[in-house]
Amino acid sequence: MIWILVILAVFIGFSLRFNWWRKSESFYHARVLMYHSIAEHKGEKFDKWRVKPEDFEKQISWLGKNGFASYTISELCDLKELPQKSVCITFDDGYADNFTNAYPILKKHGFKATIYLVPNQETNHWEQKNTKYISRMLSGNEILKMGDIVEFGSHTMSHLNLERASLGEVKDELIKSKQAVENITKKECKAFAYPYGKYNDDIVRLTKNAGYKNATIVKRGVFKAGDDKFEIKRIGVLGTEGFFDFWLKFHKVRNKL
Repeated sequence: MIWILVILAVFIGFSLRFNWWRKSESFYHARVLMYHSIAEHKGEKFDKWRVKPEDFEKQISWLGKNGFASYTISELCDLKELPQKSVCITFDDGYADNFTNAYPILKKHGFKATIYLVPNQETNHWEQKNTKYISRMLSGNEILKMGDIVEFGSHTMSHLNLERASLGEVKDELIKSKQAVENITKKECKAFAYPYGKYNDDIVRLTKNAGYKNATIVKRGVFKAGDDKFEIKRIGVLGTEGFFDFWLKFHKVRNKL
């Protein structure tokens, strides 16, 4: 009897921690994955935004072996119909390790990506309250080398929480960062990601007026045909979670309650 109770308790605990029982999303809905840094852990809370290179390769390899096709975010938005098993890999901020660690893995497995730059920033100094390890950001040369498989979008000039800014500041950040990204890449900057996922109707309107064609948020979800292209949901991939968490998120969007 005691063993039955133990097994039941383990089963209940497992089912609370891992939402294996949740209904899976159709693979006719695209998955837009959100990453930040691809780097070894530092032993601090900020490691949740650092996916280890070996974990990243395991995830990308799994996508390739299971027949998923990758698109940049603008390519995905331009499709008239979403093919089955479509995926878009996005990176926020523009860490240098996106070039040193992520880029070779993406190339190896034939995957594309979109990186949202905070242009002309040498470090992620806006995170100095959250980490003891300030990271280097992508250089202009690194950005140009990645242009064969990477679309570069904007993430504002200063990683500003746009909801806390005046509309004039928002407009300035949107326009100047778009121009800065285009000056670096020599290509049109179509994509935008709202820093911290903070936005409202006025910010969306200004984003459209600035000339962007799409924008991503941090709210969980898949991308469906007909969805608003300026409120594209993403699935966040955390460095402090295992591959089963990744598998659950990819299939069911959520991996836990």
